[in-house]
Amino acid sequence: MKRLIERSRSVGEVLRWVTQNPGKVSASHYPIALHKLGQLLQQQPGPPMGAGDGRGPAGQVLEQPEFHALCQAIVSGCAKFDNFSIVNCLYAAAALGLPGESPLVRVLEDESRSRLGRFNQKDVSMVFSSEANNKALEAIFSSQLFYENRQERFIRSMAEWLPRKAENLTPYTMALIAKYVARHRLREPRLLDTIANFLLKRGEQLDSKVIQKLVFPFSRMNYRPSNHGELFPKLEAILEQKAGSSPLATVNILMSMFQLSHFPQTVLHQVFSPGFITNVMSTPYALIVRRYLSLLDAAVELEFREYSGPRLDPRYRVLMFEHALTADEANRKY
Repeated sequence: MKRLIERSRSVGEVLRWVTQNPGKVSASHYPIALHKLGQLLQQQPGPPMGAGDGRGPAGQVLEQPEFHALCQAIVSGCAKFDNFSIVNCLYAAAALGLPGESPLVRVLEDESRSRLGRFNQKDVSMVFSSEANNKALEAIFSSQLFYENRQERFIRSMAEWLPRKAENLTPYTMALIAKYVARHRLREPRLLDTIANFLLKRGEQLDSKVIQKLVFPFSRMNYRPSNHGELFPKLEAILEQKAGSSPLATVNILMSMFQLSHFPQTVLHQVFSPGFITNVMSTPYALIVRRYLSLLDAAVELEFREYSGPRLDPRYRVLMFEHALTADEANRKY
């Protein structure tokens, strides 16, 4: 039955195997079927995964009675699943776009919490194989499961498997990991250095918007990666080529580099040039880029005294603070 489910070529075929052959289906087959559904739906055209509104493939599956029967079987047999099946079901539920309040997700999360002490590195790291999809990874990172009572152990586990699997991850997935690391201020050198190595190897293939997400954790934790001697010049070269393609991302990357006391002079020449400013003024985020450019200009004045290139035209400077602020006011505003 396991081979039949894994070889299925359509959603309907998977559902028929598990609902029309109850005598041949064991508890271990249900997680496999749920995972296979997620894989098949990823291959179908239509709205993105998670569009459970009835219009796309995911929505159509969620409405089928056979799918509800599968979910009920998982709810009933959840306690019999091994640890990896539990985690894999959460992964598949996220891929299918099941809401967090659905009975299936609630039961899986409750069962996961009851097993926290028994989850090992393999149970978690298997989910992040090269087959793992990004939506599931995002759901797992945002799940309460990884923020209650076990964050330190999860970080250690992630620090073990990430360097070994980084080459298999997509830029978007690595950006999610960087977002998680930055949001929770995880100053774990192995994680940060892995992100930096990913940037060094694949930087030319990435657009500026992805690069800004990967660079942000370094500045947030004031951490210079071990490969900064190679990485920073490479980022400069990339920015020189792509500075105008995404002005906001370019300025964000510069701000991160400034916070690490690295000042790319050639790129500064570009962002303070009339052409770059004119380009920025025609975008919806003109005000925020002007604000960031004003911060960069002030940083050049204070910290990069040897700089002799163009500066921000005074007409475009934004006054950051209208008057002297108390500490509470400053903390609230920034």
